Amino acid sequence: MNKVLLISLFLISSSLVAQTWNRKSDIPSARHHPITFSINGIGYSVTGTSSANVPTKDFYDYDPVNDSWSTLPLFPGLSRSFGIGTVAPNNVAYLGFGASTVQYLRDFWSFDASDSSWTQTADFPGAGRHHPFMFNASGDVFAGLGHAGQVIYRDWYKLDTASNTWSSMRPLPGEARVAGTQFTAHGYGFVLSGDGDNHSFMQTGEMWRYDPSRDSWTQLPTHPGNSLWAPGSFVINNEVYFFGGLNRRLIFFPSNVYKFTLLDPTGIEEKENILSNTYVYPNPANNEILWNNDQSITEVRIFNSTGQLFFSSRASAGKINVDNLSDGLYLVQFLENDKPVKTSKVLIQH
Repeated sequence: MNKVLLISLFLISSSLVAQTWNRKSDIPSARHHPITFSINGIGYSVTGTSSANVPTKDFYDYDPVNDSWSTLPLFPGLSRSFGIGTVAPNNVAYLGFGASTVQYLRDFWSFDASDSSWTQTADFPGAGRHHPFMFNASGDVFAGLGHAGQVIYRDWYKLDTASNTWSSMRPLPGEARVAGTQFTAHGYGFVLSGDGDNHSFMQTGEMWRYDPSRDSWTQLPTHPGNSLWAPGSFVINNEVYFFGGLNRRLIFFPSNVYKFTLLDPTGIEEKENILSNTYVYPNPANNEILWNNDQSITEVRIFNSTGQLFFSSRASAGKINVDNLSDGLYLVQFLENDKPVKTSKVLIQH
């Protein structure tokens, strides 16, 4: 853990020394995977799996002033668990997805706390699923990815909250994704880590930024190590803190915490230029892999799909002969002073 991160965490912990966890009133019924959100100082919990392992449509609100829970009328949709929700800037919550006892769901609902009313919105246009990704940006709701059984999705959609219509957007350029972490900052949405195409770990912890104004994805530097299943994250100012999850490759629960600066006002364009100027070709490749790279890139490495390193070369070489490699999918990793900056997939076909 580097000194900057240690100092940051020390400052955070020092500012919280007077804070403690306090026991509050119990929720009326225990559950896992509820959909939770807050509006105007009131917390809400809806659906989730009960202690009897049954999906529910229970709906509660919590008043922190009186430390009290209230049981609200049941959620009008199907009982479910593993759903997801977000609150739009108009203080209306949007939620959906999940699984009932017999199917994966794609219905969508909005909750207006001003009059405690539910409205069924247009159904999500893709397949039903659970463990999807969802966030709000620029006043609209964006959702997709996730899985249904062994099918992993990379599709992406926008719900126009004003017209109640869905639009198909550009899919995630990386691997299909399930059970990662997502967050919003400065008008962008972010997708970080999680399981990939085969519902297992990816060789790198992919991080993507979505720009709703351009309907475009930008790959940002990966987090250290392979991807993690079900990690967590939170944003403080311009920095995201990433932690937790399960390392499926080594089968352990890491306790590492990493920090990444999301927006550097003096350097964000430079970082994006590095990514756009660095790429591999042709794809598929036959007897050699060539690349173009930003001048900051110092090394190129080639791995197979299981993470075995086959080649390492100075970036200035510009190409590597792959006659001796078997046909299949490989990962080309670009590094700056031993720090991974970008990873691209290439298919070798002789």
